[in-house]
Amino acid sequence: MSRRRSIRRPVSRRPMSGRRSSGGRLLLSGAVVALLAAAAVAVAGCGSAGPEPQALATASPAGTVAPAPAVSATPAWVLNADGPPPEYDRNYKLGLVEALDEPPELVVMGGSRAQRFEPSYIRELTGLGAFNFAVQNNRPEDAYAMSRTLFDRAPDVKLRLFYAVQVTTFNDATMHPGILYDERFARWFPADLIAAQKEELGTPKPDGIPENNRYSVRGCLLHNSYDERVERGRALERALETYLDRLLPKAAAAPVDQSRPRHYFEKLLRLYNDHGVTPAIVLMPQHPVALAAFREVGWQAKNDALLAYLHGLEDEYDLRVLDYTEIESFGGKARYFYDGSHITRENARLLLEQAVRDAPECF
Repeated sequence: MSRRRSIRRPVSRRPMSGRRSSGGRLLLSGAVVALLAAAAVAVAGCGSAGPEPQALATASPAGTVAPAPAVSATPAWVLNADGPPPEYDRNYKLGLVEALDEPPELVVMGGSRAQRFEPSYIRELTGLGAFNFAVQNNRPEDAYAMSRTLFDRAPDVKLRLFYAVQVTTFNDATMHPGILYDERFARWFPADLIAAQKEELGTPKPDGIPENNRYSVRGCLLHNSYDERVERGRALERALETYLDRLLPKAAAAPVDQSRPRHYFEKLLRLYNDHGVTPAIVLMPQHPVALAAFREVGWQAKNDALLAYLHGLEDEYDLRVLDYTEIESFGGKARYFYDGSHITRENARLLLEQAVRDAPECF
């Protein structure tokens, strides 16, 4: 594959002003309401994308299927005197990595939006053994700790990075207990930061993700509550309405501090560059209805600021920025969403295909 190909740059749009009702609720324009109605027609009868075939994703060289590690009430990974916290998706997925016969050659990282990227399909497209390490509410601190751990386990492997991001990826937040209380991850951070974050967090509480979700042994999300809602007949139109009710206020909110996430994101880039790897940094898509609504309340300015930050790093780091915010940028379909931002397997496959075409050097 050729070394460099052009990337689709974001189309500049002037954010539109949102309106509020007398009760303070954001009102959508007629155009967005029409898009919702169109979505209802387009997705009538459209269900879940279906899971990644486990046999394709998890077969060992001998043709057997490796078992996923059991979720323990007292995780063996806790190496501190504070008492065992619950196990989270970060710790569960690292257990899956440790159960593999060979270390991955490509890792998918990101939040819940990236959990449907199939390692089996990545192998089909690139020939690389992959693992999906996307976790709920991912931050660069998570990706950095996971990557340091993977390189520590297999220092001679040229591990490629496919990192799915969005504006909120870089928002400062309390570090996740699955990072703070797992010494396999926590050791990569200063002790005073870990101590301060534990104090800020308080007592870790279970979230039920490993128990309630089903994954392939290479980390791909096979089934969760989104699939259950589709199976019960919930239409995408209704999912979009619920999504916008919940997330429009966040889309309209002012930017928040991003200093620590950006610091660890740049450490992440340096880590991969030092291993001779060009990370693919992928802006994840929004459903057209959600994207139109977000732009009405000023969200585009935050997305443009993120793109400017990422492109500004290109002088110091080797990375490829792939902006797939709009589904047209990768040939995606509006019907292949669970809600305003979570894509099904079909859109995940289309996006992967485009990424391999746009940034072959990352694979």
